[in-house]
Amino acid sequence: MTEGTTWTDSSKKKAKPKGLPKADEIFSDSTLRKLMKGPVRTWKLYRSSKTGLAGFGIVLGFLIMAVFAPFISPYSAEFRAPAEDVFYANNVEIGITEQYNWSAPIGLLADTREEQLIGLMVHSADAGKALIYPVGTGVQEIEIQDPTTYTLPVGFDYIEYVHFPRVAGETSYFLILDGRTVFEYASNLIDLNVEWDVGFEPKFISNLWNAYTLALRESRLALVMADEHNVWLYDKVPRDALGLYPVRTFTDSITINDATIIGNPLVVDGDSGSVVIVPTSSDLRAYRIDVEKTLLTDKVQNIQLGAQMWRKNYTLNGNAFTPIDSKNMITFPYAQGGDAFGQTVILLATTDDNLIAYQRETGEIAWSGPLIMPGVANIQISNLYPSPAAVIVTGKAESRGFIAGVDAETGSVRYNRTMFSLTEGYINSPPQYVSGLGTFVYSSDRGIIYLSDGLLGINATFAAPSGGALTPVSFLGNIYIASSVTGNYFSVITKDNTLYTATLSGVNKAPLPPGKYPSGNRYILGTDYEGHDILAWVIYGTRSELMVGITAAFVAVLIGTVVGLVAGFYPGIIDTLLMRATDVMLSLPGLVILLLFAAVFGPSLINIMIIIAILSWAGIARVIRSVTLSLKERAFVDAAIIAGASESRLIFRHIAPNVLPYTFLYMTFTISGAIVTEAILAFLGFGDVNHVTWGMMLQFLQISGHSLTAWWWLLPPGICITLLSLSFYLIGRAFDEVVNPRLRKR
Repeated sequence: MTEGTTWTDSSKKKAKPKGLPKADEIFSDSTLRKLMKGPVRTWKLYRSSKTGLAGFGIVLGFLIMAVFAPFISPYSAEFRAPAEDVFYANNVEIGITEQYNWSAPIGLLADTREEQLIGLMVHSADAGKALIYPVGTGVQEIEIQDPTTYTLPVGFDYIEYVHFPRVAGETSYFLILDGRTVFEYASNLIDLNVEWDVGFEPKFISNLWNAYTLALRESRLALVMADEHNVWLYDKVPRDALGLYPVRTFTDSITINDATIIGNPLVVDGDSGSVVIVPTSSDLRAYRIDVEKTLLTDKVQNIQLGAQMWRKNYTLNGNAFTPIDSKNMITFPYAQGGDAFGQTVILLATTDDNLIAYQRETGEIAWSGPLIMPGVANIQISNLYPSPAAVIVTGKAESRGFIAGVDAETGSVRYNRTMFSLTEGYINSPPQYVSGLGTFVYSSDRGIIYLSDGLLGINATFAAPSGGALTPVSFLGNIYIASSVTGNYFSVITKDNTLYTATLSGVNKAPLPPGKYPSGNRYILGTDYEGHDILAWVIYGTRSELMVGITAAFVAVLIGTVVGLVAGFYPGIIDTLLMRATDVMLSLPGLVILLLFAAVFGPSLINIMIIIAILSWAGIARVIRSVTLSLKERAFVDAAIIAGASESRLIFRHIAPNVLPYTFLYMTFTISGAIVTEAILAFLGFGDVNHVTWGMMLQFLQISGHSLTAWWWLLPPGICITLLSLSFYLIGRAFDEVVNPRLRKR
């Protein structure tokens, strides 16, 4: 020892914190070698556990299913069994040889009081053609005969077929708009009854109103057209009850200069007469339809647009709103029937997905509020439609469509908020009510046809033959065959240019048990009630389950590990605060929080993963804290302190690698819990309907009412949830033996 040299006991000196280490300090070559040696040594111990190997094998099998799902699955996740497999019905297919953009089929009725179909019509504005297929009189099945071709104006803007009641039977008309001219053809589509020059080129067209009021006391036909500033009325009245007066037609127009018309006008009948509702850029306006009659004979002498009844600005509770874009909409707004003779409520939808009901007489708001469907988020209203039971609202909910029945008196979804369904694709046809069957029929833009019961519960869902429907589905009414009405029919044009017509009174066979079916398809595990292949959904559902389980568990153990390390390393106030926060998380009712979170923020997989992770880290943090308290008293930590390691370096480089086995252990247990939790949420109606999951399969099974009959639908997802959860539990148990050598000695 030289003079002036001073010795210090470095073992008694604690290094001062140097801040967080850099990435190259934590993940240096020596650290990586240390981490690599750990898994190799761990695997040698792990493979001695038969239960662990069994769990590992099951997980590996599910991973292979998830990665290679498109190659393993017999069908895609979007597949639906074709109509001939799931819906047994009287049907006919007619190929259309001319390749034009054909319309949805129209059912033509006979001139009798029975609603009987005498023909089907499709038309093409581009070609200026219409094809009318006479319906034959086959005894056992419908017969559609060869069509007759009719000439129409090329490039016409609008066509409407209407069955118009009168005293002796009924008669039919075709109304065609070509530019600024309206043509009225007789039911044979040859005789031109009359044509009118509207005076402008219409951009907006009202609902075609075919009804009667106490003011008119007889049937009438009303149609209103408009451009940005002009409104034109067409009104037809049939001959009177004694047949003394001929059919009379009246037209009239008005000009609106102080605002711009922005949407389809609406004809509304009521006890005191009829009105026309006109949406403008500044407000909603109501104009009276004046009816002039003779005093003694009560004969209608004239019908014209009268004075403005009321106008209401687009404000609600002092806040401005914007009506939905209605240029291409059938209904805007929609008048819901209030009694036997007319409408009392006018319903309007806004861009922020509110519904507003106006009183017909005064324009005062009867009720307003957002459309709310339990478990459905990001609702976007598209259309409003008439229905005997409720106002039918359709639209979008994230990547799916929806249909809901709203009470016209309250604005809430009817029947305890259960009158709604979600669809694949967005509804592109008016949901038409079939009174004889108590059924709704409609279609989506994916070519799928839906048959729903009166509560909008989906009874049958299938794709039309030849790749599905190209046009929206059309309800045709009854078909008269061999002196009897055979039932209600619908029709579409399919993607291979085929006219497909089928009865709605067929038998829905879905869900299908395992087997081979008329289309030639074999369903190894059968189908659900919508025709989805169960095996395909089981395979594709593996992806979602693994994503939910692994992601939620990873985030949970990451949070729990960091909190446990920090709490264990820093005694005192930091430890106390973190552990009290952990106690709070442990005391929360997990299922209740999960349900509330899903209801508020929407039932998406991302939200489900986030809430599972938030509720799962607390128990892990307590375990990691106890391990950290033990590790920081070890000799290797003292050696690192003597070497001058900072506190952050001690936590992340020296202590953290030694707690990783416990982190991995609890991650396997958390994965198992996350998979079961997702299944529980889905079964309770809070799952993500946009993703195929095993939990959603069970939820669809439960709401369809086939829980006790469709064993092929119940068992596969239930067994998969059990196997995958059990496999991760077995992996965790085997790994527990690795972490705790005492267990290996038992």
